[in-house]
Amino acid sequence: MKLRLLLVVLALVTVSCKTARLIDTWAPKSYAGAPYKRLMIVGLSPNPTARAQYENDFADKLANYGVLAVASINVVPDLESIDHKTVESWLAEYTLDGVIVTRVTTRKPPRHYVPPHTSLGDWYGAWSAESQTVLEKETFFLEADLFDAKTEELLYSAVLKTKIKGDRSKTIHAVIDRLAADMVERGYFQGA
Repeated sequence: MKLRLLLVVLALVTVSCKTARLIDTWAPKSYAGAPYKRLMIVGLSPNPTARAQYENDFADKLANYGVLAVASINVVPDLESIDHKTVESWLAEYTLDGVIVTRVTTRKPPRHYVPPHTSLGDWYGAWSAESQTVLEKETFFLEADLFDAKTEELLYSAVLKTKIKGDRSKTIHAVIDRLAADMVERGYFQGA
């Protein structure tokens, strides 16, 4: 019975990982700092429902690693209202040590991926142009960046390839699981 249950769990994990494939990562060097404990999650989606689900589910996932994460949609519902001053106020009010920004694109990233932003200040004002809406069964890419709050430097960037097959929640969870696993492995969060 236990073996059968283990096989079912392994099959589900395998299917989940196949729906969100990590295709490239970028980091300036191996991360040697303390694991992040307080983050803001920003999903650059023109679809408020998808944005809310992604940010809140990512915040919930990070709680498993001892991270207090705040979904930006719960603080600033309108992406157009987010600017440098807004993000600085988040950092102070929530005593954040980092910000994860994720955008969606249907354009395949270059073979040797270099993130378009290398500091926290680079992405202000580009919110609506950064992300695209995707249709069910359309292949798309997510670019997720982790910025340090103190230095405002980009410390991690990842590109995932996926598509929505029916239930958007399953795709969102597969993406979050894959990102979190890679970031734990690299020392950005403590393992569960």
